Amino acid sequence: MKLTLPTAFVALLLVGGGIASAETIQYTFTGLPGAVESCKWFDDNLNDRDVGSLTRQTDLLYNRVALPVDQEVAIRGTALTARGEQLVDFNLGRRTICAPASAIYGPTPEPSESPTPLPT
Repeated sequence: MKLTLPTAFVALLLVGGGIASAETIQYTFTGLPGAVESCKWFDDNLNDRDVGSLTRQTDLLYNRVALPVDQEVAIRGTALTARGEQLVDFNLGRRTICAPASAIYGPTPEPSESPTPLPT
């Protein structure tokens, strides 16, 4: 098999560039438009009742999108909310969408409670 210069260049880009691996959306989940900073702002300002904040919250909610199950996406950015929730952003079609990381990676497992010891 003869390796042409354009083929070698593309192969070099693919291997050397470290192509972002695709993740799969695990659940149908609502994502907000924009990068993780949009979701972080929304979560951190959820109880802010000034007119500017309410207008932006309404805009984000009105323009949200349902995430299709089993859609492969490449994670572009991550952030943490003030409460410690992990957020991610990715492209879905031509839009940048942000959502909780659980939409992509599934729910974070919760530790089970210790069993109650039996009386002796």
